[in-house]
Amino acid sequence: MKLIKGALCFALSSILIACGGGSSGYYDEYNSTENHNDNSQLIAAETLLNTLKIEGRYLFGHYDPNDASIAKGYIDHALDTFAQGPLQLAIDAKKLFDQDRSKFSYSAKCMTEGYYSNSGCYILTNDQIQTALHQLYPEKYSDWKFGIDETDLKNLKLDQDQIKAFTGEAIIFIFDNQNKDKQFNDIWVTGVFSYPYQQSWGLTQSQQQRIVSMNDEDSVYKVTVNYSDKESITHGALSVYKDPTSLDGEFYVLQNNSSFSVLTNDNPNTPEVEIVNFTINSMPGNTISSYRKLNNDNQILNLASVSSIAGQRIENETPSNNTQSFTGSIHLEGNNIFTFKQATNGSILKFKHVLNGTTFEGQSLNHNGTIQTTLTSPSGLTY
Repeated sequence: MKLIKGALCFALSSILIACGGGSSGYYDEYNSTENHNDNSQLIAAETLLNTLKIEGRYLFGHYDPNDASIAKGYIDHALDTFAQGPLQLAIDAKKLFDQDRSKFSYSAKCMTEGYYSNSGCYILTNDQIQTALHQLYPEKYSDWKFGIDETDLKNLKLDQDQIKAFTGEAIIFIFDNQNKDKQFNDIWVTGVFSYPYQQSWGLTQSQQQRIVSMNDEDSVYKVTVNYSDKESITHGALSVYKDPTSLDGEFYVLQNNSSFSVLTNDNPNTPEVEIVNFTINSMPGNTISSYRKLNNDNQILNLASVSSIAGQRIENETPSNNTQSFTGSIHLEGNNIFTFKQATNGSILKFKHVLNGTTFEGQSLNHNGTIQTTLTSPSGLTY
């Protein structure tokens, strides 16, 4: 194996507002322009909210991966994959490691070059991940696959570049460190894996799968696996660091910009697969993305810089490719934030999302699985 250092990039956007005068009185013109701008902004916010209700039920607690009748949008695919995939895999692997590191293989020289080329690490790869995590969660990962080859992609409409991108094996690294406080707290997740979800279009199939590839193009950390009998494969890696100085509960900080693609094949409007791309930025010491589980069991997900959630979904009756792209930040806080519809009666999910320049802030209340959402921002807008 070898590690190749990637590039660190930032994208900044701004909103410019130009104001001008006219021949009528300043006061009247100012108020007229102000009211027009307010109405325009509210209309734009409402339009975006209506889109988020389709593409991002997850943002407001209305998402359920096991309910086939609830349509899954781009943001739903992205956030559910992040939460269940690289984030939770890192957390569960660390939990297992702290209980029984004999399930892991140790390498005294983890990488041949790049970061950690002079460090040791513990490793889980491919089917070892499922076997090892079975000790903690006998059912949780039973339908997952941690190695994807061309057989798994059979009968999917893919070109050769897509086949290459979505084949490989998942690998989890837990890195050694001279400092005992830092030792075994840096966990990397890389490669390709798949897991099931429910989605029905009212026809035959409801059991679907997401195939997830950690992208190397937009990831700072990259892992190349060399094989003796086939071409080497490079994937991006997400580094999740468990901060041992946390003042309240478990605190996991993303150490790098990372990106992954989610392949779905559930849309019967098209023979094509549809792919959602998700890129998260995190810069430790500055703008970090993180997940915290407090001592009172509340959770906080703070994705401070989302540079892209993008995808498309074909429709034919009213022809559209529904191409969408979202940038900004995502913040969820409460109990059971990743599966809020399954939270106990009376649970509250607080949220504050800035997407495409608009802030959506408020909370959702769980009434025995029925979710009531109240917005405090934008002012004048109801969910």
